[in-house]
Amino acid sequence: MLLRKILLILLGLIVFAGTISAQTDQVYFKFQINSHEELSKLTRQISIDNVQDNTIYAYATPAQFEKFKALGYEYTILPNPGSLITPRMSDDPGLLLDWDTYPTYDAYVEMMLQYAIDYPELCIVRSIGNSVQGRQILFAKLSDNVDIEEAEPEVMYSSTMHGDETTGYVLMLRLIDYLLSNYGHDPQATNMLDNMEVWINPLANPDGTYHSGNHTVNGAIRYNANGVDLNRNFPDPQDGQHPDGYQWQPETIAMMSFFHSHSFIISANFHGGAEVVNYPWDTWPRRHADDAWFISICREYADSAQANSPSGYMTDLDNGITNGYDWYEVNGGRQDYLNFWCGDRETTIEISHTKLLPPGQLPAHWDYNRAAFLTYFEQTYYGIRGVVTDAQTGQSIAATISVLGHDMDSSEVYTDPEVGDYYRMIEAGVYDLRFTAIGYIPQIVHDVVAIYRNVTIVDVQLQPVPNEPLLGFYAHDAGAPDPGDTVAMHITLVNDGGAEAQQVSAALSSEDGYIDIVQPNSSFPSIPSLGGTAASIDEYRFAISAGCPAYHQAIFRLDITAADGYSDSAYFSIDIGLLIEDFESGDFSNFEWQMGGNGPWFIVSTGEYEGEYAARSATITHNQISTISIDYDVSAPGTLEFHYRVSSESGYDFLEFYIDNVNQDRWSGEVPWSAATYDIEPGEHDFRWTYSKDQSVNQGSDCAWIDYIVFPPSLQTAIAEAEITLPTEFKLSGNYPNPFNASTNIVFALPRSGHVNLQVFDLLGREVATLLDKNMPAGEHSVTFDGSDLASGIYLYRLQAGDFKSTQKMILLK
Repeated sequence: MLLRKILLILLGLIVFAGTISAQTDQVYFKFQINSHEELSKLTRQISIDNVQDNTIYAYATPAQFEKFKALGYEYTILPNPGSLITPRMSDDPGLLLDWDTYPTYDAYVEMMLQYAIDYPELCIVRSIGNSVQGRQILFAKLSDNVDIEEAEPEVMYSSTMHGDETTGYVLMLRLIDYLLSNYGHDPQATNMLDNMEVWINPLANPDGTYHSGNHTVNGAIRYNANGVDLNRNFPDPQDGQHPDGYQWQPETIAMMSFFHSHSFIISANFHGGAEVVNYPWDTWPRRHADDAWFISICREYADSAQANSPSGYMTDLDNGITNGYDWYEVNGGRQDYLNFWCGDRETTIEISHTKLLPPGQLPAHWDYNRAAFLTYFEQTYYGIRGVVTDAQTGQSIAATISVLGHDMDSSEVYTDPEVGDYYRMIEAGVYDLRFTAIGYIPQIVHDVVAIYRNVTIVDVQLQPVPNEPLLGFYAHDAGAPDPGDTVAMHITLVNDGGAEAQQVSAALSSEDGYIDIVQPNSSFPSIPSLGGTAASIDEYRFAISAGCPAYHQAIFRLDITAADGYSDSAYFSIDIGLLIEDFESGDFSNFEWQMGGNGPWFIVSTGEYEGEYAARSATITHNQISTISIDYDVSAPGTLEFHYRVSSESGYDFLEFYIDNVNQDRWSGEVPWSAATYDIEPGEHDFRWTYSKDQSVNQGSDCAWIDYIVFPPSLQTAIAEAEITLPTEFKLSGNYPNPFNASTNIVFALPRSGHVNLQVFDLLGREVATLLDKNMPAGEHSVTFDGSDLASGIYLYRLQAGDFKSTQKMILLK
């Protein structure tokens, strides 16, 4: 009897210790809120799991839970969802293929590797990285030519990034098995692997799932081994690089690196705890540009699941679908990351109310979802698709495809730079598509018709902007470049030691309108042959046609004919909008303004000049000032112009303008809108406007305004190069390490000596660094890029050597 009591006490202590251990890792609880407006603050402090009316289900680490308790909510501690059952486990392949058993971790790895062994022509298994505790994060790639990069859509499923949500884990393993074993027998599965690259990751958070050890999923937790919710650990479009306050976890870094080495078109992230298909955005209330398309594909998935299941399955929220933010706000989620930064279309699919599903129910949930798994990927068959190539070489291009008047919040899509293919799934309609790539002339294809459940093919060849012996800059006339106004352009032609240019042709059409040349037959002045270099400068004036907006990029072609019969063409572009700050957008969008004094300048509605907005000085009192300034690098002689207005006590309160701390003018009293113009020499200058009150008279509105500032031009250059035949041996190998912290090495090969240009850009195409712009010898080369002054994120680097161009991605993690 005594021995029995001792055993019972020991057993109780073991159970108690297990409870304490589980609670040390995470706390699962529920509480009530009064209004959904409270969720925006709460989602930044705890990991919200579900919202049912005003009842909130959430997880927290012990430290997070202590902070939550300080908020004063009444709460109820709930059992750990990953410990409610002791599921049947196995490492026997025969039992596991009945699909009503959970695999041990070792059995899972063995199953994945065995697929690659059994189906070597259809399946490759990749480990993209390790978890905190060293477990592998595995992806299976399925395709008919699995070793070849083809012009096919890349699609992706991933599951169980919350470790205790295990239904999708087993269902994704079964989907891999289904597609492989049915290839060549089932037309739908065969067609998918013949026309897609299918990537499946059954287990994204192995440490959370096997928290109690590799032998069981009992005791699974939501977090990774560091206590971090991986679905709050990604960069967020609204809340920055680290919205959860944690560094990126090894699992997050592995996923981001993997995503940016591929070009996924559509994907889904499988979860549990609800039964609903969640579409973007999660982080903010505004809708995705393709909101109608997202609703359509989510509805199709939910309808399919409902048709293949008992009544009541997949009916949460709006009968099985929901906008993410409408349900509850999530910051740092993978769904928004892939949609915003990767050109992907991802949804989050919750496929079982029970997180750790009893294994006997797994076959039924497969039956509910099997058809929907397949038809979801088949969305890639529809919409607009094609290939973008270099018009001269036929080489594939890393291009961006935008739908004019439709895309917003980074909803553009991108080509796969390896093969040049793109896929724009979109609602039926008629669209104008713009194709852009670094180093190429943009091209717009008008009136592209997208038909419901059909595909429209649009292949595009982009013309590269060639390097020619041409150097030019331009400047505006006074006033706004409205239809009917003119733009003056100064063109400088550089002689390379013999050619004599004699003629300039009419300009090409601009991006969003047309430029009409005023002097179409003017001869370009000849450059004498001096046996070296020389330059000639002339001015040409172009009128903006009536159909052209004030803000546009104009692309010009100059046809050059030399005295010896040589002729060639050169392209260059001017972007009028970038040189003008008229505040009409309602913000300081184009320039880096600095504020000072006793109050900042800000945007107000004036209703009096050139639109609705202008910049106005702050409300100040006696002996105070309000200052706005900007540092601006002027690369060529030009004119600065701005418009101003003053309403103050004459002789007491002044609007003053300074260039490099030297006062240029001052205005006082009631001054209506007027223009001021100043000649500016090349160099870096500080332009400053100051409104001041220096006496005690206080009448009137006491304000100053500025609007419509036209800055001097920036120099545009293109340098003459010898003609180079594109050899196959040119290669941009990539960078290492990648991801990197602060610095990385970019490796490339040149089969012969020549001029090399290596530049780094951000995802918006803005240049952040020029690493090389010079002649280099043949051979293998490595260049170090230092990103210590840049923000964490994804960057593109482009190598150009003669006709060879190659662009790749790198990830800076700090």
